[in-house]
Amino acid sequence: MTTRNTPTLCISFVYAITLLCSTVLNASERRDPILAVIDFYPFGYWSKDEGSEAKKAKGMAFDIADVIEKYSGITIDARLMSTPRAIRSASVGQNDLLFSYKDDLMVPNVTWLGNVGCLVPLIVPRIGSNIKILDDLNTNKKIGFVRLGYFDINLKERWRIKPVLLNDNFLMVRMLIRKRIDAIVINNAVLNALLSNPDIIEDLPLQWPLDLSNPIPLKQFETHISISNDSPFLHLAPQLKEAIIAARADHQFSRIFKKYGSTRGGHCYSQKEIDENAWLTH
Repeated sequence: MTTRNTPTLCISFVYAITLLCSTVLNASERRDPILAVIDFYPFGYWSKDEGSEAKKAKGMAFDIADVIEKYSGITIDARLMSTPRAIRSASVGQNDLLFSYKDDLMVPNVTWLGNVGCLVPLIVPRIGSNIKILDDLNTNKKIGFVRLGYFDINLKERWRIKPVLLNDNFLMVRMLIRKRIDAIVINNAVLNALLSNPDIIEDLPLQWPLDLSNPIPLKQFETHISISNDSPFLHLAPQLKEAIIAARADHQFSRIFKKYGSTRGGHCYSQKEIDENAWLTH
């Protein structure tokens, strides 16, 4: 497999194409720190409450923001936005806080405030794709990535595959089940959330998970809350760090992960557990 490394170029491209569409309050106009939430189920998504036509932004990152508010006493203005906009805006200080993988290259110019859980990125093939190990990837395999998301930027150029860039993870699953692609790249929190709520994706039979083959785990990541080094609220970093430590000690973040299908609540797995596929069954 090739090992070309192009994240820096890709990140610059993301910054350029999203600059014109960012409409975030200037620092002097903000009353509360803004948490940029990626529009990616289950971390952030639009949902209709029962009996109402109005859509409401909700998801794991919004629940995490509520917990940090409770433990810190700091009001957080959580806002749903596209993945590239969320990442770029946090890095340049147009928003303040971000929930993401802890990766200094992907999210530069931030201070990491604390770990709220771990995620295992996965290659999830469909049955009949003949993908069982990484070495089964080749130029004939069509692999789905969320456009301008973490895996698109950091992985697709390293593999000899046919990348298929899509706008959201629901569309990726639809195309996978309909055999238009061979595998998708998501993490175990996303997979567990989808498996525990299979009817969240419209236009698919409820038994669609039976069409999935065994996922292939990649490198595990910690997920952190970060604050932009250019944020006018950077002075709150010590208070936010203490709140995250206290909430984690009280298992608040674990409870949130479990709410969205992860029975071990964002557990950070040992390599032995990953090799034994504990991340899938637990």
